[in-house]
Amino acid sequence: MKVSSFTTVNFVQLSLESTIRDAISAFLSRRVDIGCVTTEDRKLLGILHKNAIYRALFENTPLDSSIRPLIKQNVVTIQKDQTLLDAREIMIKGNVSQAVVLDQQQNVFGIMSKLDLVYSNMTALEDTLNRMKSLVENLQDAVISVDSNLKITTFNHTVIDLLQLNGKTLLNAPIDLFLPDFRKGLIETMKTGQIQQAKRFSFKDLTVIASFIPIRELNRITGAMVVLRDVTSYEIIAAELETTNQLKKILDSALELAYDGVAVTDKHGLITMANQGFMDLFSLDQQDQLLGTPISKIAPQLPSELSLKMDKKIEGKLIEINKRKCIVAQMPIYQDGQKLGAIFKIIFRQLEAWRDLLFHMEKLESEISFYRGELSRISKDTDPFAHVISQNSQMEKFKQDAVIAAKSLSNVLITGESGTGKELIAEGIHRVSGCKGAFIKVNCGAIPEELLESEFFGYADGAFTGAKKGGKPGKFELANNGTLFLDEIGEMPVSLQVKLLRVLQEQEFERIGDTKTTKVNVRIISATNKDLTELVEQGKFREDLYYRIHVIHLHIPPLRERLDDIPVLCRYFINKINFKTKRNIIGVSPEVASSLQHFHWPGNIRQLENVLERAFHYSSSEWIEIEHLPQELKLLPQEPELSPKSKATESQFPIDRKQSISRTEKEVILQALKKCRGNRTKAAELLGISRTTLYQKMKRYQIIEELEFRFT
Repeated sequence: MKVSSFTTVNFVQLSLESTIRDAISAFLSRRVDIGCVTTEDRKLLGILHKNAIYRALFENTPLDSSIRPLIKQNVVTIQKDQTLLDAREIMIKGNVSQAVVLDQQQNVFGIMSKLDLVYSNMTALEDTLNRMKSLVENLQDAVISVDSNLKITTFNHTVIDLLQLNGKTLLNAPIDLFLPDFRKGLIETMKTGQIQQAKRFSFKDLTVIASFIPIRELNRITGAMVVLRDVTSYEIIAAELETTNQLKKILDSALELAYDGVAVTDKHGLITMANQGFMDLFSLDQQDQLLGTPISKIAPQLPSELSLKMDKKIEGKLIEINKRKCIVAQMPIYQDGQKLGAIFKIIFRQLEAWRDLLFHMEKLESEISFYRGELSRISKDTDPFAHVISQNSQMEKFKQDAVIAAKSLSNVLITGESGTGKELIAEGIHRVSGCKGAFIKVNCGAIPEELLESEFFGYADGAFTGAKKGGKPGKFELANNGTLFLDEIGEMPVSLQVKLLRVLQEQEFERIGDTKTTKVNVRIISATNKDLTELVEQGKFREDLYYRIHVIHLHIPPLRERLDDIPVLCRYFINKINFKTKRNIIGVSPEVASSLQHFHWPGNIRQLENVLERAFHYSSSEWIEIEHLPQELKLLPQEPELSPKSKATESQFPIDRKQSISRTEKEVILQALKKCRGNRTKAAELLGISRTTLYQKMKRYQIIEELEFRFT
């Protein structure tokens, strides 16, 4: 604590011109015994004590006399920033009862007396007592003190909370009345004067550890205190640890009795446990050679990384270890979603009895390897669209037609609803065709009409203000000797259709602002989700262009017509999302698979992928369940699976089926728009389709007029 906090700053300040009368008046008004004589800027010149004035009056000195002869110049001073302990030492050494306190500029700050020191010591003592009391009150341990007669003198709140006692009746009560078990320990402590540590007591449902400490005053023991710590939870943990130790002994015994080699590792692949069979297989004498060693070092033949890093489970893999045929099983170990390590089991004893089986297994494995390689080679030759995931017969026929179309080098028109994968098929056709040029794609519905011509044909240097220096090649030039994919061709303006037709006929064009003719060799693959024949009848699409791009027509069936593909698509998309997110969702539950097969999918495969990705993130288990599916799927009407009879009926009446689907799709869109209060963007998100596709479907079903009617 600092001197400045306990200095009397309201002191008597006198000058060399002050008289005895001035001094007496100042002393009487301030009721002090000393005054400081200073300059005008408060520099200390000396002090004037009242005793000096008394002596002057006894000598009949006039009251108007100057105080100069009475000033004491040899003054004891203290700095305001010094500690109280320093001030005490200075005053004792100077043998004074008062000292002048100076600031950093050596100006008079105030006066400190012995009374100020006493007050400061009392304040410091009170502060220390408060700190000690606060410390005791906030201890997690319970503290009780007694006097020499074993009556309770103090206690903290933990005593009340822990032991559930009434604090109002504790003070001055005999310790025997509430806590008789502690009587013996307190008496022993006061008798010996020694601290007694860690004695265990039971109190109600608690187990506490008690320490007894003597209390001394002036080297005399006047009481004792007991400090209690609740160890109930620790005892429960200790019991659990004991149970764990017993289980470990049982596990160790079971491993030693195991007929095969068993090893356990932590998540880093370090061996934590192994039985004698494992040591015998790898010719090890002591477990010290194993524990803490990477299993990849001890047993490099084991595919340990598959379980430790890739979380894969292996059952019955045949490998050779130290010239012995072995069957290996291994799997990762998890607890509460956290990987703990992996366990490895190796069967190697008495496998001679299985010689024929092992020989047969080796033969089968060799044959499988051969046929796997052959299948891979043949698949690349016969199924270049293997990346199109499907097991549906319609899709298999479609892929066969796509291969034929790819090798023909003729223009191809791909039709199908939004989200069926038209662009994926177009890229596959380009790869199979063997064209050396690039695959260039253009979305005719995403480019503003005024920029379409420059996108297709490019422009020459200086063709218009802001044109890129040196000009810019168009999509046709970029696709030379390759494939140009025109997505959403039904959105192309009629004015551009004329120019596109000329390029298809002549295989040449001019850049905007250029007179030079550029010749190209480009194959056109077009795609649309519209009925181009209807657009031709309406005059919105040129008939001659239609026949130019419609040399080969491929129609991708919608997802609702290939519901048997949903399980295999679910597996594909979940594996894809697992790889991207580093998670390990196994798949969809049978209930989810069945429900998905009963839904009408306006967004097709794209919508299915979006639904699975969203459900994937909401699932905290290894499976996607019904509750993880997005709420908006409830908007989609259920469509039961068709029986063989109904399927035959459907094939006999394809027009009625198409009309039924159109009515259903229209109603789905209306429900989505109604739920979103007419907001097209939100409705498109709800349906899992693009906003452009939604506008196209609204226009096709004349929903705009009906929507305006419903919201007016």
